[in-house]
Amino acid sequence: MDSKARFIGAISGVRGGKTTIGAIWLCNRIYQDYQKGVTGDYLIAAPTSKILDQAALPKFKEIFPKDWGEWREQPKSYFQLKWTKKDPDGKDTGEPCRIFVRSLDDPNAIEGMECLAIWADEVGLMKDQAWINFQSRTSITQGPVLMTGTPYSMNWFYRDVYQSWKDGNKDFDVVQWRSMDNPSFREEEYERAKKTMPKVLFDRTYGGQFTRLEGLVYPEFDEDELLVDPFEIPAVGLVFAGLDFGYNNPNAIVYIWEDPKTKIYYVFREFYQNKVLLKDLAASINHHQPSYVLADTQSAQLIAELRRFHGVRQIREADKVKEAGIERIRNLLIEKRLKFFRNRTQNLVEEFKTYHYQAPKADGTSSEKIVDKHNHALDALRYAFSRPLQGLYVNRVKRDFKSILKRRGERLTPSDPLTGY
Repeated sequence: MDSKARFIGAISGVRGGKTTIGAIWLCNRIYQDYQKGVTGDYLIAAPTSKILDQAALPKFKEIFPKDWGEWREQPKSYFQLKWTKKDPDGKDTGEPCRIFVRSLDDPNAIEGMECLAIWADEVGLMKDQAWINFQSRTSITQGPVLMTGTPYSMNWFYRDVYQSWKDGNKDFDVVQWRSMDNPSFREEEYERAKKTMPKVLFDRTYGGQFTRLEGLVYPEFDEDELLVDPFEIPAVGLVFAGLDFGYNNPNAIVYIWEDPKTKIYYVFREFYQNKVLLKDLAASINHHQPSYVLADTQSAQLIAELRRFHGVRQIREADKVKEAGIERIRNLLIEKRLKFFRNRTQNLVEEFKTYHYQAPKADGTSSEKIVDKHNHALDALRYAFSRPLQGLYVNRVKRDFKSILKRRGERLTPSDPLTGY
């Protein structure tokens, strides 16, 4: 509440009261601005509509003073304040002041806003682009951004906010506390979780501490080495794609170009969107013109319709053997032959950092079962490399068939012509 930093991280364990803190902070900020004669727009953001409707919005409605304005559902959800905006000279413009309320399923949903302050709830679940947009939306006003959340993974929130604060950057401030520091949280529940959960998971979930997720499926993924600045894809070289169908879950397509000289694969674009029609998928594929698209075999009817009715003739069924597909991707990561365009493959990059095996069993043995969540773009990537495999194994071991036949002939030749042995 007292921080003067522009970017503030409020990080706690689950049920730590961070959403309540966020609502109070924003109301306090609006009041301070009003007292100074500064008026304008504000923003409340959450990673999904579900989180927004279940947590941030009802808590803010509970705390928002009723004599400040009113909640409006249409055409876009926002609070309209009773006072109006002023220009830089202090003259009243007559334009209403609003508190925008947005879910960031699409981080670009807040494009065009200019905000005096932003409260972003559960930022650990937001994509990198959301963080870029928060900075843009306050670039003119230099207003503060409060980011509340639990540390779900070592993503941009850790790298760009927490680490900047640890490094002494005065633009950043971080406050951390445990679930149990909330007086309403029961101590026995805290102790029960501490005894039964792996320490790494407990420290993150109830301690509000950043811990590296154990058991990642792709531990070789390294952003610093594998993310590259975008460039124009040359006319030479193979372009292909992988497709994972969804509806409520995202449809994911990843587009890949193979450099014919270096045999390095570049994932240069992704399509990642739910509740779209087949014609939208076809439009994306026809725009990028891949030589072939390998898709989820469980959706044979959708594949047939794309081929027959939408002109996507190059779509084929992928090989869905998960273990072999994961090994192919891991080998490419190890060899530094699979790279990703920065800011164009955000969802795929985020999934690499969170896709993991289940926690170890009670007896300490490792689990071989993968947590099948947030892996839509990764599945599309795995399908893309399922077949054909030309160029994938540059260090393929070639068999010397002449030597094999010679040894086989020697084994078949009798040592003693008389006995045949």
